Amino acid sequence: MAIVIIVVAIMATSLTYLITFKLKKGPVLASAIITLASGIFLPYLFPEKGALLATVATTGSYAAMVSRDKFPKLLDIIFVGLIAGTVFILTQEVFVGVGGRLGSIAAISCFTWLGIKKIKDKVL
Repeated sequence: MAIVIIVVAIMATSLTYLITFKLKKGPVLASAIITLASGIFLPYLFPEKGALLATVATTGSYAAMVSRDKFPKLLDIIFVGLIAGTVFILTQEVFVGVGGRLGSIAAISCFTWLGIKKIKDKVL
């Protein structure tokens, strides 16, 4: 199930990013489209874990609501999605029912990738 969670997170971040920057629909509308679509289709496609996967997709869509200045390439957002999926898995039992959990995971994912990029730039 962990692989499915990570794939859903990567797909959600990537699609949100593409809707935002390629279709020029803006991050709020792009996130809303992905969140709505995942909430409708994932529980139907995966009856047992669809609600969980829709939550993962929502987290991924939040993570993709970023500045193109900081995340200029689709590859950047793919790594953000990978990190978001991993953090989601690691924190599934933490702060359940506490507001802001998904946004916090999204922010942590973005900051982590920015930090990795800065370290890479300094080392290489």
